[in-house]
Amino acid sequence: MTKRNLVIIIALLFIIDIAAAFWYLSLRIEASGESRDLWQRDNDTIATVADTLTTASTPDTFDIKEFHAFYVSRSPAVRGDENSYYTCVKRVKARWPLSVNGNDSIPALEGALQSCMFGNDNKTLTFAASQWTRSPKFNVEALSDFKEIDIQPKIVPRYAYTEQLLAYPILTSLRLLVMEVDHRTHSGETSTLATRYVHYDRVKQSVLERKHIFDSAQEPILLSLINDKIERLNNEKRLQLERAAKVANEFHATRAGIIFDYPAGELAPANEGVIEILIDYPLMSSVLTQDFKNLLNLNDGYWKYKPIDHSL
Repeated sequence: MTKRNLVIIIALLFIIDIAAAFWYLSLRIEASGESRDLWQRDNDTIATVADTLTTASTPDTFDIKEFHAFYVSRSPAVRGDENSYYTCVKRVKARWPLSVNGNDSIPALEGALQSCMFGNDNKTLTFAASQWTRSPKFNVEALSDFKEIDIQPKIVPRYAYTEQLLAYPILTSLRLLVMEVDHRTHSGETSTLATRYVHYDRVKQSVLERKHIFDSAQEPILLSLINDKIERLNNEKRLQLERAAKVANEFHATRAGIIFDYPAGELAPANEGVIEILIDYPLMSSVLTQDFKNLLNLNDGYWKYKPIDHSL
C-alpha cells in the first residue's frame, strides 16, 4: 500500500466518523450538553462503574396507532331535533414505540403502557384497544337502542359522550425515556383528565417503577420537600395552594427535577385543574435511590417530544 493510498483511507475514515455523528444528531434532532454530577459522590464508585453508559445510542422509533368506534342512538332525545341524538365516540391514539435504542423487542415497555391504558398487559395493543372501544357509554343511563356507525358523529356537547386513551413519548435522553398516558373524557358539560407515566431505562431495557426511583423509607422527607415548595409558591406567586397530605401518585422525571401531579381539587379548587409541583434534583439526594442517581449522573442528550394531538 502506497503512502498516498494510506492518506486517502485515513481521510475517508475521518469523513465517515463526522457523517455518522451528524446522522445521529439529525435523527435525534437534538444537541447533547455536557454530563454533570448532581450530587457529591463519595463511595459509590463501584456502583457507578457497573452502571456506566456507553456513548453509542440509537434513536427510538415510533408509529401512530389509532383505533376508534362511533355510536349513535336510533332516535333523537327531542322529536324532530336532529342535534339531539345521543352519541358516543371512543378513541385510542398512540405514538407507539417500535424500537428503543435499536432494540425492537420491548415487551416490558409495551406491557407497562397497556397496563396504564387498559388495566392489563397480557394482550396485544390491537386486541386491547378493540375490546375497549366496543364498550360504548352515553350521557344517559341504560341507553340500549343505539347502533354503531362508520363516520364520527357531530359532537353536540349536551348529547355527546367522548372518551380517549392517548399514549405518547414526552421526554427522551441517552438513558431515560418517559411516556405519558392520558385518559380524557367529556360527558355533557363535564371534562376529566387522568394522566399516568412510564419511565424506561433505554440502556438496561427495563421499566423503572416507583421503587426504582424513590427510597420508600424517605417518603416523609419527600412529602416535606413538596410542602416546602408549595409554601414557596404561595409566598412568591401569591397562590393559595393547600398543603399536600401525601406524595402524589403520579410523577414524571424531567431534565431539572421530578414533577408531581396532584389531581384537580386536591391542592386547589377543581376548576384550576391538575397542579404540578417540581422538585429540583439537587434537593432530592436523600430520597432518590442510588441506582436512579447514578442514571441521572450518567445521562445526557435530553429532548422533549410534542404531545400527541387529542382534538376530535
